[in-house]
Amino acid sequence: PASTLEQVGEAVNRLGPNTLLLTEKGSELQKRGKQLPTLLKNNFFTRTFEEIVALYSLPSYGETDPSPLVALSFCLFFGFMFGDVGHGLLLAAGAWYLARKGILKKAFASVIRIAGISAMVFGFLYGSVFGSEEILPSLWTSPMHGISDLIQTSLFVGVAFLSMGIIVNIVSLKRKGRIGKMLFDGEGAAGLLFYWTAAAAAAIGFTSGSGAPKPLLVLAGILFIVILFSSVLERLIFGPQGGDEGGVVHTFTVFHDLLSFLSNTASFVRLAAFALNHAGLSAAVFMLSDMVHTLPGGTLFRAAVLILGNIVIVGLEGLIVFIQTLRLEYYEFFSKFYHGGGRPFTPVTWNGKNKE
Repeated sequence: PASTLEQVGEAVNRLGPNTLLLTEKGSELQKRGKQLPTLLKNNFFTRTFEEIVALYSLPSYGETDPSPLVALSFCLFFGFMFGDVGHGLLLAAGAWYLARKGILKKAFASVIRIAGISAMVFGFLYGSVFGSEEILPSLWTSPMHGISDLIQTSLFVGVAFLSMGIIVNIVSLKRKGRIGKMLFDGEGAAGLLFYWTAAAAAAIGFTSGSGAPKPLLVLAGILFIVILFSSVLERLIFGPQGGDEGGVVHTFTVFHDLLSFLSNTASFVRLAAFALNHAGLSAAVFMLSDMVHTLPGGTLFRAAVLILGNIVIVGLEGLIVFIQTLRLEYYEFFSKFYHGGGRPFTPVTWNGKNKE
C-alpha cells in the first residue's frame, strides 16, 4: 500500500548501499493493462460487510469501495423485512453461539449478528415480539395494519438508495475524467434528474388523482432526449472518448437504463411484502397453537408449536430475507455504480536471508 512506501524504502536501504527502490503510479500501470490488487480499509463496523461485497466481487483498483454503503443498506433492508424484537434476538444469539462453536465463520457471523440487532430495532418500531403486537407499543406502524405506510416507505427507500448509487457513479465518472458521460448519460446527472422528475410526477399524479403536472412531463421529455443523444453531445462538446457506444447499441442501452429505474424501484416493494409476510407467518403460528390447545395435553402441544414455529421463522424465513437483502444489494443497488472484478492484495514477504 502507498501508506507503507516509506517503511518499505527504509527496509530496502538496510539491505546495503547499492540498493534502489523503483516506484510507479498505479494509474500508469493501469494504462499499460496491469491489474492492480485491492486492499480495503474500513473501520470496525463497515469492515464486517466486506464479506458481503466479496461475495459479489472485490472492487477493482481505484474503484469506490461500497462496504460503507452496504453496511447502511444491509441493516436497513434486513431489519425492515424481518422486524421483530424476539426473532432478532434469537438470530443474533444464534449467530454468536455458532461462531463460538466454530460452525460459522466469524466475519459472516458478525453480519448475521448485526442483522439480528437491526431486526430488533425494527421490532420496536413495529411493536412486535415473537409475532405478538400486544406486548410492546408500536413506535411507528404495524405491518398487519399499516401496509400502506410500509409500501410508501419502501418505495421512498428505493428511490433514495438508487439515487445514492447514481451519485456514486457520477463521482466515479468525474474522477475518471469522463465529464460528458457524467453529465449526459442515463446513469449520470441527466439520468438522475430524469429519475427524480419521473418519480415526482408519479408520486404527485398518484396522490392527487389528477395526473402528473405537465411541467414535470415536459422536463422528463427534454431529459430523455438529452440522454438519448448523450454520446453525440459528449463527442461534440468534449471530443471522442474511449469506449463510447453508438447507434443501435447506444439506443438499446438508453432504454435499458431508463426502464431499469422503474423495475429497480418497484423491486423495493419486496421490503413491505416480506415485512407483511413475516407478520403473517407469526400470526399463523399463534393460530395453530390456539387450535392444538384444545386437544388433550394441549398446553404441551401449544408450547411445542410456539417453540418450533419460531425456530422455523428465525431459521427458514431469516435465510429467505437474507437472500432477498442480497438481491436488493447486488441487482438493484450495485447495478447503478459498481463493477468489481478486483483481486485481493497479498503482501510481499522476505525472510531476510536471500538478498538477490
